[in-house]
Amino acid sequence: MAKIDAVFRQHPDLNPNLEGKQGVTFLLWAYSHHHVKSLQALVAHKANVNQPLHLPNNSGGVDTTHLLNIATEGPKDELLLALLELGADPNSRDERKMPALHNAIYINNYTRMKMLLDHGADINATDSAGGTITATLASLNNFEMVYYLLERGADWRTNNNEVAVSTQEKSVGNAEATQWQIKVKQWLLAHGVKFPVPSSGAKRYAAIRERWEQTPEGRAWREKLDALGAQPEVVGKPWVQQEDQAVAAMKAWMQQQGIPEPPFFMPSPGGK
Repeated sequence: MAKIDAVFRQHPDLNPNLEGKQGVTFLLWAYSHHHVKSLQALVAHKANVNQPLHLPNNSGGVDTTHLLNIATEGPKDELLLALLELGADPNSRDERKMPALHNAIYINNYTRMKMLLDHGADINATDSAGGTITATLASLNNFEMVYYLLERGADWRTNNNEVAVSTQEKSVGNAEATQWQIKVKQWLLAHGVKFPVPSSGAKRYAAIRERWEQTPEGRAWREKLDALGAQPEVVGKPWVQQEDQAVAAMKAWMQQQGIPEPPFFMPSPGGK
């Protein structure tokens, strides 16, 4: 530590953010050696903890990322914490335009996810595909973390209502996980979500289903599904089985009426 201080005293014009070979900076070198005190000393000498890193990739090009994103997927929680406490931006993005929060959940490190949130990460940040961590975790059946994020203020309405759809449809096959799924449904009900929500793939059949549900059979199925979906503890398989039976009944009606299957991709207005 004393030698770091001495170098900067002896070389007052030394750029603390200098990029060396292959884009390595002083901060990246200290991080790579898992040395928190060196990180602190370098920042004290004006090293920029948010400076983009330009690192070579396997294709012969250069990726632009940030030290925080590397630390989020790195070997030690304390390195990430040190960077956050030194002022690293918790919303920094890596070369894939992935926010640090997403880096954390993709390695199943929820301690780091919470650490980032505690230091100001945007809970509703989206990746390059527009996905939030709440929607992603719901799609991965991790309803315990979904519940945690909802309690912290995550917006469940993003990603085409993916959180509610996953909560309604996913069959997790684990009693404890299912209890968290039920807790999420009850949370959503308490916050104004009306179950059942439109199921996966419902958009394709929306116009046909609206016609079918005006028939006595379709109306009876709609009432049955509405009653089932409104039950706070009905999630996953019980719901999906009933919905599948309703769809089968609708398709039988379509066949009787000579109604063809709708196209997978609906034309946009103007035929484009």
